[in-house]
Amino acid sequence: MQSVYVHFTLLAVSLTLLLAQLTVREKHSAHILFAIFCGSISMVALKQLTGDMIGPYQYLIGMATCATCNCIWLFSRALFREKNPIGLLHIAVALAIAALIMIQQGYLFATHQWTLYPAWLPIFSHLLREATILLSSCILVLSFWEALRGFKHARKPEQQQRILFMVTFGCAVLVSKSVKGIFASDPEVLASIMSGITLCVLVGLQSLLFWRFQTSNSTVEETTNAYSSSQSGSNEIPCSIPLESDVELAKQVQSLLVEQNYYLQANLKVADIARALNVPEYKISRALRNHLHAKNFNQLINTLRVERAKQILIDPDKQHWPVLVVGLECGFASVGPFMRAFKSYTGTTPNQYRQHALFHQRCT
Repeated sequence: MQSVYVHFTLLAVSLTLLLAQLTVREKHSAHILFAIFCGSISMVALKQLTGDMIGPYQYLIGMATCATCNCIWLFSRALFREKNPIGLLHIAVALAIAALIMIQQGYLFATHQWTLYPAWLPIFSHLLREATILLSSCILVLSFWEALRGFKHARKPEQQQRILFMVTFGCAVLVSKSVKGIFASDPEVLASIMSGITLCVLVGLQSLLFWRFQTSNSTVEETTNAYSSSQSGSNEIPCSIPLESDVELAKQVQSLLVEQNYYLQANLKVADIARALNVPEYKISRALRNHLHAKNFNQLINTLRVERAKQILIDPDKQHWPVLVVGLECGFASVGPFMRAFKSYTGTTPNQYRQHALFHQRCT
């Protein structure tokens, strides 16, 4: 009976955390992946609760438990990699593991629901199980590695966040592997312990998400205090604004955007830069206005992207590149925003600019 309470608690917590991600105003890929993970964990708990009552149909629920370790791997990449955290290859690997789990659960449903006697079925089941275990084990190691790589070069708060992930994830893996051997003869107790471990993982990851992406509660108050004198008609810059630190911050922002090519990332926001530099967003905006002479963040990013696009458009080796490819290469999410931004800054379309540049190259 106690195990039922544990599974029910896991189901309630996972669904609550899933719904909590919907309340996040500025969602990052880590929030979406964590929501998927919570949904898959809720199916794990539901399968444990209904297994005895619905018989082989529990394996149909089990097919929805396919986003656990593979999703955590993508989550760790989204959390700790700044540039191109998730590509098509990573998604393909995660989907391959999900497919293996779904096929395995489907096989269990079929063998329990119908009488199947083909000689190749036991061999197929064994290979399927071993392939799933092998890939899942590799993914677990890679998830831990994502938090470990670049640890020395990370800022102190990020190092602490990485430590929290490694401790939460590492302890969960070690304890789960240990109890599987100790309580192998008592499946009910083992299932309860595994649900308890999963609960700890959910709470730890949600805490990490909040810590990683939280906005300082004092931002509005600090901004109000910083500009209180300007509201009273004073032309002096408040002493609460550290000019020297703003200059240094502007240099760091410029280095991040230009030297490290952050401006080429699609859907880049002030929050991404603030998180990378571990400073409040309003300080980034203030540094842009006062020291980088930009009206706002989008203007600066679009300027850098358009300049990059102009270089590509006049490059003789890239004349075969379609306008869409040029825009995507420069960080624009689609061709529409690229065309509008380019015409706004240059007065011509990308194609017109390219033709004009080619004409002058031939003339010279």
